[in-house]
Amino acid sequence: MFMIPMVIMAIESDTDRAYMTDVYMNHRSLMLKVAWRYTNAPSEVEDIVSESCVSLIQHLDSIRSMEEKTLRSYIVTTVKNKAIDFSRKKKRNMERTIQMADDDIEQIGDLGTFDHKIEVQMEIDMVKQMITALPEREREVLKLKFFEGKETRQISEIMGVAENAVRRYIMRGRNALKAALYEGGTEE
Repeated sequence: MFMIPMVIMAIESDTDRAYMTDVYMNHRSLMLKVAWRYTNAPSEVEDIVSESCVSLIQHLDSIRSMEEKTLRSYIVTTVKNKAIDFSRKKKRNMERTIQMADDDIEQIGDLGTFDHKIEVQMEIDMVKQMITALPEREREVLKLKFFEGKETRQISEIMGVAENAVRRYIMRGRNALKAALYEGGTEE
């Protein structure tokens, strides 16, 4: 059995929640299939479907009056658009992360020898590559936490998720980076 997205469970009206639950249950596989076309990361698929549900909830009055064929078409278009937005946002975040790392290199300036600068550059490139490979939520949370110095509460407000979720994203991101750093070796 699968879980109903929290955005649906948070709907205050029992009637609206029941209707949206029904729409989700009847079209879940379609939504997942469309989202998978744009990414192969399970966490990103979940985010795309969840964001699509938010959009559908915002247009609940309109979708209630749609025939099934029109509703399916509307859902496909909504998920497709959210996936494209997600992909664009991911690309922008990656570009920002790369720019931030490049700025860090410039700050190194004349500190140390040429060999040291090359080592630092290689380490930064490696970490930069690892960060860009993380799922969007983990990457964004790590950026806010470690590059921008935000507190968990602030990150929670910015991203619109619970503080516990922020802590989980930080833990997942750090664990993924740690695993990538120690890949092929032993952690000591």
